[in-house]
Amino acid sequence: MSGKNREDKDSYAKDTLAFRVPLEAQQNNRNVNNPNYQRQYPQGQRPQGQYSQGQYSQGQYPQGQYSQGQYPQGQYSQGQYPQGQRSQGQRSQGPRSNQINRQNTQQHSGQPRSNYRRNSGHQNSNVNSNRQKPPVQKRNNTTRNNQQVRANNAQRQKAVKVKKTKRRGGCLTKILMSIIGLFLILFILYSIIVMTLINKVNIVDDGERISSGNSLMSSSNVRNILLIGTDSRGEDRGRSDSMILLSINSALPILNMVSLMRDTYVQVPGYGGCKLNAAYSYGGPELLMDTIEDNFYIEIDDYVTVNFISFANIVDAVGGVEIEVNDSEADAINALLDSKEGVSMFGQPDENDYLNGGGTYKLNGKQALCYSRLRKVGNADFERTERQRKVLSGILKNAATLNPLKLSSFAKEALPSMTTNMSKGSMYLLSLRLPLLLVGYDIEQIRIPAEDTYWGSDIDGQSVLEIDYDANIDIIKKELYNE
Repeated sequence: MSGKNREDKDSYAKDTLAFRVPLEAQQNNRNVNNPNYQRQYPQGQRPQGQYSQGQYSQGQYPQGQYSQGQYPQGQYSQGQYPQGQRSQGQRSQGPRSNQINRQNTQQHSGQPRSNYRRNSGHQNSNVNSNRQKPPVQKRNNTTRNNQQVRANNAQRQKAVKVKKTKRRGGCLTKILMSIIGLFLILFILYSIIVMTLINKVNIVDDGERISSGNSLMSSSNVRNILLIGTDSRGEDRGRSDSMILLSINSALPILNMVSLMRDTYVQVPGYGGCKLNAAYSYGGPELLMDTIEDNFYIEIDDYVTVNFISFANIVDAVGGVEIEVNDSEADAINALLDSKEGVSMFGQPDENDYLNGGGTYKLNGKQALCYSRLRKVGNADFERTERQRKVLSGILKNAATLNPLKLSSFAKEALPSMTTNMSKGSMYLLSLRLPLLLVGYDIEQIRIPAEDTYWGSDIDGQSVLEIDYDANIDIIKKELYNE
């Protein structure tokens, strides 16, 4: 062995054996190696966690030996401590450690210094691996867990909202479907009732019409229906006692009632000049419509005829009409009820049918018919047409407030005695508009000829009314067509 290696070995041994182990400790270490040895401690001297032999209990040293961190000279090199007394972070230099070092020295004696150091390091690593490793702190997942909880809560709340929305949407859908279903049921019932009543109307085909070639006033928003009140009895066609043109303007919206005075002198196609009401007796509704179109340039689409009996039944069906009458009119109504014509139509009047002077009355069918036919009271035919419009307005007003049962009774009484050229489909569509016509439309009344556009004349022995056609046509154009 070279001198240098010897010096290194001696230096290493010197450093390793610098700590002098007491004999008692050495003896204890030898006994520990004996498997049959059991260490004995005096009773009460070695409680759990204390040092052997009671020398270093509660961190105290033998009196006077190691006070205030002082150690015997030469025993503990800098940073070295007795067995079990190392400070934090320092390796223990106790007997067990010395014994391992001595074993390492013996095992590696005779080996090169480099191998010894390598093996020594390997042994030391094994010793260190036997030490109890500090517990690994688990990663704190509180933040991640909180985020996950919030995300889950948000997702649940969203699901609840979606569920509530679906539930609410489902309820609204059910309500809407119920309303639609109820509407459909009512519509079907209404359609059945209307079609049943329409079948009671006397529907006739259009008769022959004569075209004059004149340019007529017309509009897609205006529909004209001619109401003809006749004095027919039985099979007799009779005369047109009243003529009212119902003009429905859906663009304004207005329902105009245009009274055409029956004594107006007109040119009847194929018959020449005569009174307007004569056209009906000559050729029926078709000739009357042709006469009105030729003289006033009004396009007439359809007609409805009602006789006296039907008129009285209609008034009774709507519950009567409220009319204000004066004393002269009341006396004339009572006289007409007692007349031969009145008795022939309605029979002997009751005591309740007579009016007690002037005032406001709810006239029944018989009274309203007599009131509408008065000619010799007031301004003759001018006031007569005005009375007819009042009664018709009262009928429309009451019809708008009728309940379905009374309306059905009204239709059963009136419809069988009515005649029209309108088709069933056209009447059905008109019935759908009827509630709007009665409630949503303004009702205007017009008389033709208008005031200051006529004069009386005696032609061929008849008292007639000659009129200013241009002035009356302008009035019709303005009021009916808003031109």
